[in-house]
Amino acid sequence: MKQQIIQLLDNLQVKYRWLNHPAVYTVADLNNLPDNIKPIKNLLVQEEGGGQKFLMVMAGDKRLDQKVIKQYLKNKRLRFASDDSLMETLGATSGSVSIFSFLNEGSKDVRVIVDQEILKDDEVGFHPNENTATVFFASKNLESILQKMGCDYTIIKLY
Repeated sequence: MKQQIIQLLDNLQVKYRWLNHPAVYTVADLNNLPDNIKPIKNLLVQEEGGGQKFLMVMAGDKRLDQKVIKQYLKNKRLRFASDDSLMETLGATSGSVSIFSFLNEGSKDVRVIVDQEILKDDEVGFHPNENTATVFFASKNLESILQKMGCDYTIIKLY
């Protein structure tokens, strides 16, 4: 996966930095890392009954506002995806999910919902489908990366 991510970023001429670090499993674990990292949450949710899946990309220190999501998705009932669904859909385990999971073939039908607030930061960082590294790049490049991976995405205010 590392080579796929590097090739993707190089093809888009996106400058990035790759930070290897001890494994992190929660947003709180990132507080112990160097570089004053601003954590990002990547939450895979799906409609009850096995329907549409959505990857919510948002600031790690914020809570997902269920009312906003229900309004945006027209009152669909959502639940967090199971560990099996994470692996099958995104090829990642809990704590390792990120936008780079869309390099996995199972992700084709997942819609991405990005909170507009993270685009205000100069830099964003995502795990490369493993929780022992983070790839940082300018937030202005997020849309071109999502487009290149063929993601169906929307940018809205989540909270």
